[in-house]
Amino acid sequence: MAVAELYIADDIRSRVSAEALKQVAANLHQRDCQACGKPIGGQTPALSIDDGGTFLTAMINHQSCRPTGWYELTTVAAAAHLSWTSRFFTLQMSEDGSADPRAVFIVCPHLEAVHLDQEGGDGWTVNTERFWRARGLRPMGRELILDKWVADQAPPVARLTGSTVRIDAGLAGRWSSSADLETIKVCRKRGGLLLGVSTVFEPVASAGPRDVLRYGAAGHLFLGWVPLA
Repeated sequence: MAVAELYIADDIRSRVSAEALKQVAANLHQRDCQACGKPIGGQTPALSIDDGGTFLTAMINHQSCRPTGWYELTTVAAAAHLSWTSRFFTLQMSEDGSADPRAVFIVCPHLEAVHLDQEGGDGWTVNTERFWRARGLRPMGRELILDKWVADQAPPVARLTGSTVRIDAGLAGRWSSSADLETIKVCRKRGGLLLGVSTVFEPVASAGPRDVLRYGAAGHLFLGWVPLA
């Protein structure tokens, strides 16, 4: 779930708007300290900003490990402690109640960090939507095209082995998840799956189709059809 409270240094507040900081908090999830790798637990996380020039990386740490502040990024961080969560299940896509299932792989690719840029024209803002739109994913609704990859660049690679699917999205991440027999059958029959990415929605064991529809309707989930390799 989103981080409810953060230590935020004055130099961050002076450069990033209050609205953008709300976006950041909504896209971060309280799991592991990005400095030491240990769970943050019940402590209030410290927000740090790594300034990469054209982009920012906002991440959470123990205040004692890496105090909140603005840090000039001189090298690309290895992201050794970033966590991700995923679910792989069947989702009915029909609007008229008829059976039209798709296998859906939902992932939150980085729980403890999120990226910002200035391409939206409103100063620094979270760039999840812009990044995944550029990769070919679209929000749920009229823009979403089922059963076909729509981008010019190659789609992520999806491989199904037994009950487990593995997704390789290159530098964006590599993820996996297992599923029940129904989902596996649907995935093989269709020859692919819907990949859904969100940094707001954390897919956990209790998350299911209703959560996907709710976050999708709110514009927090970006999907694209990925054929099986």
